[in-house]
Formats: sequence, structure tokens, C-alpha cells
Amino acid sequence: MQGPRPLKADLHLHTAEDPLDRVTYTAKELISKAADEGFEVLSITNHHNLTFNKNLSSYAKERGILLIPGIELSIRKRHVLFLNPPPGKTVSDFSSLSALRRPDRLIIAPHPFFPNPRSLNGLLLKNLKLFDAIEYCHFYSPRINFNHKAITVSESSGLPMIGNSDTHFLFQFGTTYSLIHAEKDPEAIFAAIRDNKVQVITRPLSPVALGFILYQFANMKLFKKKIKAKWEGLRLRDLRSRSRFPLL
Repeated sequence: MQGPRPLKADLHLHTAEDPLDRVTYTAKELISKAADEGFEVLSITNHHNLTFNKNLSSYAKERGILLIPGIELSIRKRHVLFLNPPPGKTVSDFSSLSALRRPDRLIIAPHPFFPNPRSLNGLLLKNLKLFDAIEYCHFYSPRINFNHKAITVSESSGLPMIGNSDTHFLFQFGTTYSLIHAEKDPEAIFAAIRDNKVQVITRPLSPVALGFILYQFANMKLFKKKIKAKWEGLRLRDLRSRSRFPLL
């Protein structure tokens, strides 16, 4: 490829600040690990939570990393990555997402055809014009790879592919990432992705690693159900207390 030297990037990452998933490492810990491994561009995309501020951005910059604001949204209960989202805006459906498209923002379809109820699947095909790129996800083995359909859609639609790790456990980090040929600036990086100046660097997981991740995710979901049940129990007790003492 002609142009600037490639930037090592991962634009789909989760940290302990994620309100939905039980992640053990903090944003700063992930940034430090990324710096040690030569990454120059990151986006922390926690669910429904923008994990980005001046202090965190400065911490990343001191370690040679451009931190791009990002979030993983749920639209019609399906996941969408939105990089550099406008603050204070609510995205409730694909129409409202369309209204927010701009050159200084990037919309990625994450793990679009994986057998997960949160994957876009057919909704990606119905809304292709909303997306700037399709994710090549790290979660695959030599025999099982749900990225194949994403590759087919990318080739038929002309939408570029971007390699991300969707890291929830630190050992996932670095298994799949991208080399983006752009200047180290968010808008230049987004333009390079749209122009397909991207190389996806990836390696399959072993069956043991794949199984371990599935096991950990199952535990994570079980933990979330327990927390939800506990919270609902506390709310029920609170309501009962109020019904007995209506003036409190």
C-alpha cells in the first residue's frame, strides 16, 4: 500500500468499566498492555457506556497511543460499534443512527454473522448503507469460522473489513487486529478505513482457547443473572416496605 506507515489498531475492546460484562482489567491496564505490544490506536467500546475522558486520553497519549472514543450500542437488541459518537445523543433505531453519520464518526458491524442473538445477521444486509466497515472477529478456530459470511458480504458490497479482538479477557488481545495506513488522527484513520487501506492481521484460536472463552462467557452471563435477581429482590423488598409505611 502507498501512503503513511501502518498503525497497529484494535477498535473493539471491553474493560472493567463496562456496565454489562464482568471484565477484570481496567482501561488503564489495557492501555499499558497495548503500549507494550506496539499498538498505536485503540477504541474502548464498552456496552452503553463511553469510557473516555481527558485523563484517560492523556494516559494513552503518554504511552504512544491514540485513544478514540467508542461505544457498543444495542439497536433493536443487536450490537453496533459507534466510534467518536456525539455526546448526549440517544440512538434508538437505525434511522436515528443514519442521521448521525459524519466523516468524523465511524460505524462498524461487529461479529455480524456469529450465532449470537446480539449479532446483526439479516439487519446488516437491510442496513448496509449505514455501515462504514464490517468486523473480522477474533473468535474462530481453523475448523469453525463465522467470519466467512462477513467476508462474502464485504466483497459483494465493497465495505472494508476491520480486524478487532472484542477483548473481554486479556489473552484475547492481539489475536486479531488491523494495520491501518493513515496519519495518526481520528478522521484520517476513518477515511483510510473507508478507503480500505487496512490489513487484517489474525490467527485462529485453538479449540482449547475457544472452549475456555465460551466457558468464561457462560460464567459471566450467569453472574449477570444472579446480580439482576438480587437487584430485583431488593427492589421488591423496597416496594413492600413502602406499601407498609407509605409516608416514608
